[in-house]
Amino acid sequence: MRYPAIVFFCVIFLSGMVFTSPVYAQNEAKKLFKGAEEKYSRGEVDEAISDLESALQIDSKFRKAEELLLKILIAVSTDYYAANDYERAFPYLTKAYDLAPANAKVKYMYDIVSQEFMAKEAERKAKELETQRKDEEERGEAELEAQRKEEELVEKKKQEEERRKRELEAKGKREEEKKRRDEIEAKMKSEREETEKALLARKEEVEKATNKYEETRNKYETTRNRLIRTIILGIVGILLSFLVAIFLIFIIFKYSDRRFEKRWKEERAGQDEFRQRVEKILLGNQERILGLLEKLSGALRAETKKVVVERPDGTREIITDINPHIRARADGVELIEATVDDPGVGERLLKPFLEDRDSRVRANAGKALYKYNKEKAMVVLTEMSKSDDQWMRLSGAWALGEIGSKTAAEILLSLLQDSWEFVRQRAAKSLEKILTQKKEGIEANLLETIASALKKK
Repeated sequence: MRYPAIVFFCVIFLSGMVFTSPVYAQNEAKKLFKGAEEKYSRGEVDEAISDLESALQIDSKFRKAEELLLKILIAVSTDYYAANDYERAFPYLTKAYDLAPANAKVKYMYDIVSQEFMAKEAERKAKELETQRKDEEERGEAELEAQRKEEELVEKKKQEEERRKRELEAKGKREEEKKRRDEIEAKMKSEREETEKALLARKEEVEKATNKYEETRNKYETTRNRLIRTIILGIVGILLSFLVAIFLIFIIFKYSDRRFEKRWKEERAGQDEFRQRVEKILLGNQERILGLLEKLSGALRAETKKVVVERPDGTREIITDINPHIRARADGVELIEATVDDPGVGERLLKPFLEDRDSRVRANAGKALYKYNKEKAMVVLTEMSKSDDQWMRLSGAWALGEIGSKTAAEILLSLLQDSWEFVRQRAAKSLEKILTQKKEGIEANLLETIASALKKK
């Protein structure tokens, strides 16, 4: 019995709710409508619109609320429309158009505002898209720039590491080369000192022999002069004292002259024997020095290294002192030229250097030989100027400029047409030196020819 009672009670309750709910809803809608009128009168337009919309949601058939809402929406839309503020008018017109799509005024304003709003919206979206595109492009460019900088940084770091590696390798090579060069220079210095000592010793021996020869000769001259004075005094005394003793004096003089001649011949034979001993000693020393120089020349012979270096301004320069052995042999030639005055000895000492494989040493030797044998020196330098080896022609042009003779100038003029530019440049420099420093003894017409040839260069 209990359950049917509960069911009956529930049915009665629900029925009451169904019959009383519309009445409650109408009262609530009227209450919202009245509040909307008051708010609209106070100028609270948006609040009034909100209350009217709520009233219509409660009671969709509430015509007064619908008419008032449409009136308010049209009034607000008209104000914004008149002020050309389509963006603010559009929301109100949209609501008015939804309420009364048949209203001509609402439809007219809605069409115009919606088109303008849509155009502005499209323009706004286009601007947003353009801004977005630009932002993406800038972001892409920034990313590419960052990637490029990163790649440049990596490449720079790699180059820096390679540069440091090359610097370390170059430093190691320089230290090794310096060590080897110091060893070679020390050895060369020692050998040069030995050679100088040998030459100084030979020079001292020659000076001693020369001094001894001069002393003997002076002694002989003194003795001879003393004897002549004694004979003259004796003759004068005899002539003054005893005229009759002329015959005896003649006999005595003749006898004394024979004795003097015999003694002179004996002394002369002794001097010749001494001179032969001195010459033998000198020849022996010369042979030893020649052997020492030939040995030194053989020890210092090495493959010649010559380099053509490019300068930053585009010109080029020849470097021939890379191999220090060449400089040592050239110094040996200069030492011979400076210390030896005897042509025979000088020519013999220079002989091995005249056949040297290095052009610089051979040119120095040819220049030094000009001091002892001009014709032979010019033959050597002429052969060098006509050699197939361009380095021989180059060094020959230098040596001819140092000699500065007429023949040398003529050969240098022919070298101005050489196939190698460095030979032509060297020949031009040598001719300029002849014009400025060595033009004495050269004919005027040849000097004019040289000047004309240099101007053409």
